[in-house]
Amino acid sequence: MKSEKRHAFGGEIAVHIRGIGFYYAIQRFVNERFQARRQRISAHHTAWEMAQLPDYLKQDIQWPPTADHEER
Repeated sequence: MKSEKRHAFGGEIAVHIRGIGFYYAIQRFVNERFQARRQRISAHHTAWEMAQLPDYLKQDIQWPPTADHEER
């Protein structure tokens, strides 16, 4: 399934859907997009809140995290 941006609203919409069960395909596509957006917003907000902590608390929880790409 593809998405394209509408210039009027800036949101993404599903296009070119045909066949039996297309309603469920659209619903799943839209739900996945909304869930991904919510996760990005939540992660950004959490990072902002963590950055507001005092330095001594940041040291206790080792913020900001420093991870080696090989450890992941």
